[in-house]
Amino acid sequence: MEEIIALLQTNPTEALKKLYADNIDPKEISDLRKEYHELERTKRDTQVGNVQKDKTIGTGEKQRLVKSIRIPVPFQKKIVTTSTAFEFGEPATIIPSKDTDLAQEIIRLWRENRIDSKLLEAKKLQKSELQSALLFVIKDLKPENLLNKIFGINTNKEISVRLLKNKNGIMTPYYDASGDMTAFIWEFSTILNDKEIKNIWVYTADKVYQISNESGSLKLDNAPAHGFGKIPIVYLSQEKPEWFDVQDLIDRLEVSLSKHGNSNDYAGHPILKIYGEVAGAPDKNDDGKAFILAQKETHDGKIISSDVDFLTYENAPESVKLEQQNLISFIYSLTSTPNLSFEALKGLGNGLSGKVLKMLLIDPILKAKMNEGENRTILQRIINVFISGTITTTGKKLKKDVSETYFDIIFNSIIPDDMSDIVEFVTKLKEKQLISSKTAIETVGLVENAQEELDAINAEKTKPKADGFKEEETLV
Repeated sequence: MEEIIALLQTNPTEALKKLYADNIDPKEISDLRKEYHELERTKRDTQVGNVQKDKTIGTGEKQRLVKSIRIPVPFQKKIVTTSTAFEFGEPATIIPSKDTDLAQEIIRLWRENRIDSKLLEAKKLQKSELQSALLFVIKDLKPENLLNKIFGINTNKEISVRLLKNKNGIMTPYYDASGDMTAFIWEFSTILNDKEIKNIWVYTADKVYQISNESGSLKLDNAPAHGFGKIPIVYLSQEKPEWFDVQDLIDRLEVSLSKHGNSNDYAGHPILKIYGEVAGAPDKNDDGKAFILAQKETHDGKIISSDVDFLTYENAPESVKLEQQNLISFIYSLTSTPNLSFEALKGLGNGLSGKVLKMLLIDPILKAKMNEGENRTILQRIINVFISGTITTTGKKLKKDVSETYFDIIFNSIIPDDMSDIVEFVTKLKEKQLISSKTAIETVGLVENAQEELDAINAEKTKPKADGFKEEETLV
């Protein structure tokens, strides 16, 4: 890495060639963005945009273009948003091992930077566009800033977090031989005097090397210290989009729906068939509509009667319906995405307990559990960058708390708990003396401070009764 850093200062172009070794192809990301956000369907040969072609029919003056029906179904968004919701829809809880000043500062930074909402967006980008990143920066504060007045910890500087998106630039991590990220590149464009300037910022453990082509060629403009003791980036990535395993099924479903739509346009509405000659036809607004049918006698004396009929499907397209139902079912099941539509849920009734509901949704729950290891690493990385920036720059006096400040991470479920089940479970444990009263109150979770609630209960138990006696029993 030292060699690349030295090359950044003398020959940025050559240094960047080495740093871009792990770059995801920007075209692949662009294609995924179009498929996800713009419902573009021409990337693969099997997609409806390439299968359903417009046709020119007729000749001469009667020649016209018939546009084929193309129906995109945004299953990609359904899969991504549902998966993200089961992982971070209910914010994770970070619990400090000890209530130190540093721990309180990290919790404050987490809240002030709205990390929970940024994580939701970052996860959606990761699952749909393969990557996203959180960039931590240290900004200057004015002395009269509200944060200083309220908290009094940071007087001059504050840590801020930005979400990096593919639509705004190109992000590239650089890993060493052991797999550790030793640099991160963020490439973006700005406009200066009506001229587009390419900016390439390379983040290392202590500095951000700012390169641009403002002078006409790529040149290192500046290399300030960023104020963190490590790379101020939390990078999220995956190899394939969340719907990769079912993308062929989605393509087939969209083609089937589109072909069915074309078929309905051609033969789905009644078509009148007329046999022979009709002497009179009713107006569309007439009541008691009737056709006047003509009869004709042939030369050999036979009578030929005219007739009117409607052309309709003799047999319903059951095979098409069955295929579409199978495709939808496989798309949901193979991506562990629950079908939470009204039609799917209306037959379940209102009496589902929390335990039954969790069993019905065990597939997406297991999928979220399988990703907890990666997600725990992401959250721990955010905490570590906050701590590093705090003790290095914004709150150096809190460095004394580092050795005592650890955080436990608890992932919470978006599925509501059945309170009666929890109370029954906790009551049984308490009766068998397997948990304390304080633990029981904490488990039920109706109050924020279990000890205060326990003290209040005990105070009520020892309150004088109307006959002048006191009940001495307490819950402790």
